[in-house]
Amino acid sequence: MANAELLAELVRAHYSGDDRRFSNLLNQVIASESRAGHVRLAQRLRELRTESETQPTDDRQRPTPLARAPRSLEQYLSVAYSDVTLEDLVVSQDTRDILQRYVIEQRAAERLAQHGLKPRRRLLLHGPPGCGKTMAAHALAGEVRLPIIRVRLELIFSRYLGETASTLSDVFEEAGRVRGVYLFDEFDALGRTRLDDNDVGEVKRVVSTFLQLLDADHSDSILVAATNVGSALDEALFRRFDDVVEFPGPSKDQAHELLRRLLRRWRTKPSSALVEAAVGLSFADIRAAVEDALKQCVLEDRDEPSPKELEVALRRRRHRLS
Repeated sequence: MANAELLAELVRAHYSGDDRRFSNLLNQVIASESRAGHVRLAQRLRELRTESETQPTDDRQRPTPLARAPRSLEQYLSVAYSDVTLEDLVVSQDTRDILQRYVIEQRAAERLAQHGLKPRRRLLLHGPPGCGKTMAAHALAGEVRLPIIRVRLELIFSRYLGETASTLSDVFEEAGRVRGVYLFDEFDALGRTRLDDNDVGEVKRVVSTFLQLLDADHSDSILVAATNVGSALDEALFRRFDDVVEFPGPSKDQAHELLRRLLRRWRTKPSSALVEAAVGLSFADIRAAVEDALKQCVLEDRDEPSPKELEVALRRRRHRLS
């Protein structure tokens, strides 16, 4: 049978009235049952799907059949469902406005289509590790209620280079079959400039293939690329995205806001000393330090960490990174 998480999301989509997501998930269930050899069940689900299509719909609304990929992509694609929203992000107002624009346009896709327009769906995020790029992609997926599909470029690129372009092509085909938020994490693995003299010719051809695939892609999926080295990327890649957003390390005010959110379970306000200890750390490091202090409380059967323990945890995290 299809995995429990997929079935749970199918039921959720039904009761929330999200027909597009329900159709997407149903196609995935059918494909899963077919791969598992449950031919009769898969055929019955296809028949039920056909019976429900009693009135014409436009191409965006009609369920898109999920054909089996020409080669297995299970090791390259990691599929999940996100409950993260834009409200969960600690970002600048400008960044929030850009992300919100994607949500607004995606929700109004059919209205835009009536005027020959398409919603934004190609986003490049760059900045140091742990500063919210991946979480932003999850927030987009949560807001538009699509699966978040991480493309594991580190695995694709670690194989024989001659197979990389073919695998990337299969990934883009999958984006056309299964609508979702496709996160190309560690994008610098593919996106370093083609003018790098130290690069091999095959790598340059892979980047050129990726550019061609981006140009040829007309799917309804949202493509998000995240990289830690935006300055090293090929300028041709920047032009392929609707927006390029920088995710810098947290400012002092943002560190304060994140600490406030993390500590509100104990109704504790972050002190100035605590904020100073957090300045210079990434969002991920701040979360990890607070979690370390919380673990220590659990192990010692205490209700909450003291401000001093939190400060020590933050400084210890900074020392580990130095």
